[in-house]
Amino acid sequence: MERKIYIIFMVVVISLLFPHAVFADIGPKPSIKLIVLNPPEDEYYLDLLVDYDKKSSYSKIREYDGLNKDMIRILKEYHEDGWRPALVTGTRVPLFGKLTGQREGDSMVHNFSYVGTPDRFKVIIVEKSGKVTVSNDIIDRKAFKSIVYFDYATNRLWESSAVPAYIKQFIFTFTATLIVEGIILILFRFSLRKNLKPFIGANLITQILLTLVVYSAMYFAGSMAAFLIYIPFEIVILIIECKLYKKFLRQHSARRRVGYAVVANLTSFLLGMWAILQVWRFY
Repeated sequence: MERKIYIIFMVVVISLLFPHAVFADIGPKPSIKLIVLNPPEDEYYLDLLVDYDKKSSYSKIREYDGLNKDMIRILKEYHEDGWRPALVTGTRVPLFGKLTGQREGDSMVHNFSYVGTPDRFKVIIVEKSGKVTVSNDIIDRKAFKSIVYFDYATNRLWESSAVPAYIKQFIFTFTATLIVEGIILILFRFSLRKNLKPFIGANLITQILLTLVVYSAMYFAGSMAAFLIYIPFEIVILIIECKLYKKFLRQHSARRRVGYAVVANLTSFLLGMWAILQVWRFY
């Protein structure tokens, strides 16, 4: 039975992976979404400060971009304690971003992305008046898709925590799984009332494991890593649930219990893959 389960999963996996196997650079890239709180009232440019030497550097900033030359000059001349602006002086590998941000409510948002996204950085702001502001803090980036806040009023810089996102994701996936697999349980003519404890218990265990493993991979390595880990890990989840349901579900034969586990997990697997691919699209 386990061999048949594995074959079914491999067929699904190959069919899902085949459309994405053509291009080497289709995966999501690291990024930083930098939110400036209490931003300057004056026009300003913002850059990331990096602390490595510029050799064979890439720069996306050009004089003909219509930027303020005096502000660019101030940025280019900044070099203190080994820190220098990444966009205007260049990075080892390409970094995409703009010196100007977009207003969202009372805050300004700046986006940086691609393989040159720094793991360690500070923030510098140069205003039209010539005023230069540098963050007091240094960020050692933890997340693949990092959200960082800079409070201009206090010069404080920090990266948002993953814990609230983990909790929110667990609540969503656990609830959705209970609904989907609960419907399938009833369709297999199991009594939900008689099997409530093993049903909730098995899903609680597997969803905690799934959240810790798959969504940790998404946080630290991106949705491509989560996509690749999710496939084999779901096989592990399937085997665990087959054994649990075979032993603890009441009513019907062992074969039907295992059959329910296979159908329920395949359905959850496909819905989970769809959800990860939807996240992938936005990166």
